[in-house]
Amino acid sequence: MSLFVRLLEKSMFKHAMTSHKFMQAPKAWCNNARSLSCSNPASYGAAKRNLFMTNLKPWLKLTSIANLHTSYCCNNKPTKQFKKPVKDVPILSSFYEKRSQFEDKVENFFQRYTAKTFVDMAPEHIKPYLQLNRLDKPIGTLLLYFPCVYSICLATPSGELPSLYYLGLFGIGAMLMRGSGCIINDLWDRDLDKHVERTKDRPIASRKISGNDALKALAVQLTLSLGILLSLNSTCIMIGFASMILVVLYPLAKRFMSTPQAVLGLTFNIGAIMGFPAVTGYIDWTIVGPLYISCFFWTMYYDTIYGFQDVLDDPKAGIKSVPLLFMKDSADELKEKALPDRLEELKQQQHRIITFLSTAAIMHFVFIYVAGLPRFLDGPFILALIISGVKYAEQLYFLNVASRASCWAAFDMNRWFGVILSLGIITAIWLQPKRKKVQPENKTP
Repeated sequence: MSLFVRLLEKSMFKHAMTSHKFMQAPKAWCNNARSLSCSNPASYGAAKRNLFMTNLKPWLKLTSIANLHTSYCCNNKPTKQFKKPVKDVPILSSFYEKRSQFEDKVENFFQRYTAKTFVDMAPEHIKPYLQLNRLDKPIGTLLLYFPCVYSICLATPSGELPSLYYLGLFGIGAMLMRGSGCIINDLWDRDLDKHVERTKDRPIASRKISGNDALKALAVQLTLSLGILLSLNSTCIMIGFASMILVVLYPLAKRFMSTPQAVLGLTFNIGAIMGFPAVTGYIDWTIVGPLYISCFFWTMYYDTIYGFQDVLDDPKAGIKSVPLLFMKDSADELKEKALPDRLEELKQQQHRIITFLSTAAIMHFVFIYVAGLPRFLDGPFILALIISGVKYAEQLYFLNVASRASCWAAFDMNRWFGVILSLGIITAIWLQPKRKKVQPENKTP
C-alpha cells in the first residue's frame, strides 16, 4: 500500500508540474485574486491530492510578493521523499495541540475586549476621529512607547522599580504623538491612500473627515503634547522640539527615498533618548546610544514586515519602501519568464527577505545587550533576550510575506517582544542590591 501511495504522489506531482491548468493557477483556487498563497487546498477538487498538499508549506513560502496570476505550490527541486511537517512529529504533536488550545482561549478573550470593539461602540460623530488617531489599532502606540519604557527603566536606580509618574507621562505622550503623526501622515497622503487597498477607508481619504477638521484635531493634540513636554527638563524639551522635524518629513520620505523605514526608525525611537534624561537629568550615551540604535533596527524589522502588506499597491501610488527593494522584476516581467526561472527568482527573493530581517533582529538584540552592560544587567534580562530570540526565530520560520494576514500577525506580535524585554529590564534592576547614598561629612573648623 505504501508503494502505491508513493507512486500516486509521484505521478500527481509530475502532473501538477506539467499541467497547463495548474501552471495558470486560476483565481478560483485562491480566496482572493490578490492573494499569493493557495489558502484552501481542498478546493482543488481531487481529495487524493491532499496526500501531498500538507507537505507544500515550504514551497508556498516561495510565492512571489508580486501580483502574479500564477501561484506555485511546488518545489523547483522535487525529491522522492517529502519532508514531514514539524507538527506531525509524535513528540511535538501534543505540545502544539496544547499551545493551540491556549492561544485560542487567549484570542477569544482579547476579541471581546479589543480597542477596535470600544471604537466601534463609540458614537458615529466621534468614531472617525478615533479611527484617525488609530485608537482601534493600539500596536503603533505601544511600539512608540516601548523605547521610552526601556530608557526610563535603564535610568532607574538599582533595587528600585521604575517611576510610575514618568511611565504614565510618557504613555500619554506616546498616544498623543502617535495620533498627531497619523494625522500629519494622512494629510500628506490623502491622495495616495485612495489607491491603496489597506488605506482607502481611512477617514480623510474616504472624506469622513475634512482637511480642516483634521487640522483642528491635530492642533488640539499638539497642544496637549506640548504641555507634557514642558513638564520635563530642558534637555527633554530640546530633544522633543528637534524630533518634530522628523515627524513632518517622514511622509515625504516615502515619496523620494527607497528606505523610508530608516527615517521612521529615527523618528519613532526618540523616546529612547528622552526617557533617560527625564529621570536622571543628564544623558549617558553609553546607555542611550546603543539603546537608540537597537530600537532603530527593531523598527526596520517590524516596519519592513508591515510594508509587505502594501507591496502590490505602493508602486501604483508612487510610494517607495524597503520591501520593493527585494523585487528585482516586476509582476509582468516575472510572468514572461519560464517556470524554472520564476521559481528560482521566488526562492532568491525569499532568501533575501529572511536574511535582511534576521540581520535586523540580531542587531536589535546585540545593541540592547550592549545598552544593558553599564547597568550590569544579567539573569532576568538575559532570559528575556533568549525568550524573545526564540520567538523571533519562530516568527521568521512561519512568516509568509505573500500573505497580508501573516504579515499583520507578525507585525502585531512585536508588542509581546516589547513586554518581555521591559519585564526583563525591570526585574534585573529591581533584584540588584540598592546602592547606599554616601553623604558628605560635616567638617567643623
